Amino acid sequence: MFYKNLFRAPIKKITADQTKALISTPGFDRYQLVDVRQPGEYEQGHIPGARLIPLGDIPSRASELDSEKETIVYCRSGVRSESACRILTRLGIKAVSNMEGGILAYQGGQAEGNVDSGIELFVGKDFASVYELAFTMEAGLKNFYLTLADETDDREDMVLLNRLAKFEDSHMTKLRARFGEVSFDPDTAISEGGMDIEAMIAHFGDQLKSRERILQLAMKLEAQAFDLYSRLAQQQKGEDTESFYQSMADEERQHLLIVSRMLDTLI
Repeated sequence: MFYKNLFRAPIKKITADQTKALISTPGFDRYQLVDVRQPGEYEQGHIPGARLIPLGDIPSRASELDSEKETIVYCRSGVRSESACRILTRLGIKAVSNMEGGILAYQGGQAEGNVDSGIELFVGKDFASVYELAFTMEAGLKNFYLTLADETDDREDMVLLNRLAKFEDSHMTKLRARFGEVSFDPDTAISEGGMDIEAMIAHFGDQLKSRERILQLAMKLEAQAFDLYSRLAQQQKGEDTESFYQSMADEERQHLLIVSRMLDTLI
């Protein structure tokens, strides 16, 4: 019966709700999220900050992970990720947990787009630097919220939208403090979601007149921004900018939590 024991080694489990709660904590940088689905599935929606390593690539790419960090692995429903956990454990990745129920059970904000979305392909133009890209996105989203605030007749919606705009203002201030004053004129028609303001208003139309819809959109955009900065921190590993981008990701995660709590009061 020895052969059966080879496949019965206990795998630590974590629920989707526990994962969502951990993402909202300041110390989440001690964890790493691994999505083992296929690239097409990842593009349709993934947990912000998750690293894509399809199950078939796990044996050859496990070295990309930090073996000392606690690792949460997920797939669509929890089956492929359990197999990935066994492989990662065997390859020396410590404290591996399988997220039960997979992304189907996850009720938090999700980011969309392929593995490059949020960096080079996050918006439809080229930028001279990551700083220019990030600042332009923050300025664009701030302008988008302020535009909606000017157009609404609802006092509470106006207050909400101005508060959301201040989130982006604080990020722009932090970017300036780290990299200096901008030497370019940011195209404020670009938002963190990669759409220009007029296109967004035309696309969402009357949906933006609902406070609940506005918050749902804000959650999506904050999730995209969190995903972006998390990936930038991964790319800058070992560089002096790693901690900066990680702090930006932490702020986006906190904003995502704030917006989700706002939404909870309406549902």
